Amino acid sequence: MSVLLHVCGACRHRETSHQGGDRGYSGCPCCRDTGDIDPEPLLVQTWALPGWAIEPLYRPGSQWNAGTTHRLELCDCAGCHARYRELAAEAATASSTTGTNLARSGSSSETA
Repeated sequence: MSVLLHVCGACRHRETSHQGGDRGYSGCPCCRDTGDIDPEPLLVQTWALPGWAIEPLYRPGSQWNAGTTHRLELCDCAGCHARYRELAAEAATASSTTGTNLARSGSSSETA
């Protein structure tokens, strides 16, 4: 698990690619416009080095890639919070059987 993102139904790029300073950052013509953003958050897995371990799930509203030029404030909408709770509950159930914890704990100001 890693992050919950809203993506464009047309080009599949993340919502932020259609906003502000990120708009048009790629060569995608769709990203130069507002796009067709899906209100349902999508779980996007990312991996940590060394070892390529799947990263824990970040809380909605927290910073992802803090301290880098790719820092992103994650969505803080009700849909992301609901999906986070579902995934954290699934992870807690899985960790009770495997001994791992996949949900990242802490406040929304936590950094990676």
